[in-house]
Amino acid sequence: MNAADALPLAGRVALVTGGAGKGVGRATALALAREGADVALNTHRSLDRAEAVAEQIRSLGRRALVVPGDASDPTVVDELVGRARAELGAPGIVVASAGGRWVPRPIEEIPPDEWREAMAEEIDGVFLLVRATLPAMREAGWGRIVTVGGYDAEQWTVPPEVGPIDYALGKAARHWLVRTLARHEARHGVTLNAVAPGPITRLATEDVFDAVLGRYALEGYRRPTQVDVAEAIVRLCLDGTVTGSVVALPGPEPGAVAGG
Repeated sequence: MNAADALPLAGRVALVTGGAGKGVGRATALALAREGADVALNTHRSLDRAEAVAEQIRSLGRRALVVPGDASDPTVVDELVGRARAELGAPGIVVASAGGRWVPRPIEEIPPDEWREAMAEEIDGVFLLVRATLPAMREAGWGRIVTVGGYDAEQWTVPPEVGPIDYALGKAARHWLVRTLARHEARHGVTLNAVAPGPITRLATEDVFDAVLGRYALEGYRRPTQVDVAEAIVRLCLDGTVTGSVVALPGPEPGAVAGG
C-alpha cells in the first residue's frame, strides 16, 4: 500500500459545484483532494481558475475534471454527474456551494425574474444534485452530501437593504432540505449536512493551495476564512456519525451579515 492509498478519502469521488475556481469551492476541492478524493469541479463564471484548481489537484496525485455551466440547469447537472461517473467513478461526495448573488434591496425592488433566478440558484441546484447522485449512494451504502448555507438564515433579522431576503430564504431552504432528508437516508449510510458561515475573510487566490496544505499561516487573518469553511465541510465528509446538522461558523461578529 502506498501513502495515497492510506488517505481517508482514497478511492472516493467528490463533486463540488459553484465557484470551484475561487472562494469556498476552490478550498473545498483542494482539501478533499488532500484527503485522497478525486474531484469533479463545476463552475459557472470562472472556468480558467477552475482549470487551475484541477491542475493543483492533479499535482497531489488525484484525478480531476472540470464541467462548466449553471448548476441549477438540469442539463448541466446531468452532464456533470455523467462525466464524473464515466471518467472518475460514481460520486460518493457532493458539495453544493453554488448560490445566488448578494444583492441587498427592499422586496418591492426585486424583479420577479431575478427572484426566480435566485431561488433556482439557491434551491434547484441542490435538488438536482441530490436527485442525480443519491440513488447510487444508496446502492453503495455510503454517501456524503454537504451544502453551503448561511449563518442564522432562519432568523434573518437584518433589513433587506442590508442582507437580501432571497439569499436568506434560499439558505434556509437548504438547511431544511438536509435536515429532512437526513432522517430518511441514514439507514442507507448517506449523511446530509450544511455548513453555515457568517462573514468570511477571503485569502488571496494564490494563497489557498498552500493554506489547505498547512504551508501558509492564518494567524494574522480574521477567521473564518474560506479554508476554515472548507475544513468544516471535509470533517463532515470524513465523519459518518453526524447527519441532519447545520454547522454554524458565525465568525467574530455573529450579528453581521454573511455577504458583501
